[in-house]
Amino acid sequence: MAAKEHAVYIEEHGKLPLKKNKESVLDKVHDHINERDIWIPYDEFHSHVSVMIDRLNRKNPLFKPSAKKANPVKPKPPKAGIEDFPASVQIEIKEKMAKLIAEYILQTRRVPSDKTRSGHIKVILSGFNSKQWMSYEKRLIKNEALLNLYDVVREQSK
Repeated sequence: MAAKEHAVYIEEHGKLPLKKNKESVLDKVHDHINERDIWIPYDEFHSHVSVMIDRLNRKNPLFKPSAKKANPVKPKPPKAGIEDFPASVQIEIKEKMAKLIAEYILQTRRVPSDKTRSGHIKVILSGFNSKQWMSYEKRLIKNEALLNLYDVVREQSK
């Protein structure tokens, strides 16, 4: 019955029953069922027949799938070492390192190890590479100069 009503709707209107129009087809099918004195809970009927109408719509040659919007690919900023940034940025990173190291020493009462060093640098890099720092149009990467800077700050904190 649903397929028959679907075909009738397309013949009459020349388009697919979508959204509100699908509801009118559902109501006609439900009326046919009620005429035969068959009781089906409306929620079950609605969910099953609605899926059937959607399937019929997709199989119909009139169906045109919606075109997805193409997201333009934003180029990633080039990667750079700490030495490629202005002195003010290097000082700020050094201050952040000192703060992280001082907090670590305060909590653990010992100087951070090399394992902790990589975690601290990861925190600093994630903060630096966030949107607030993108005005430099470069992305800070972990390199030997950054590791050496961390070691110098760690030695000063002892």
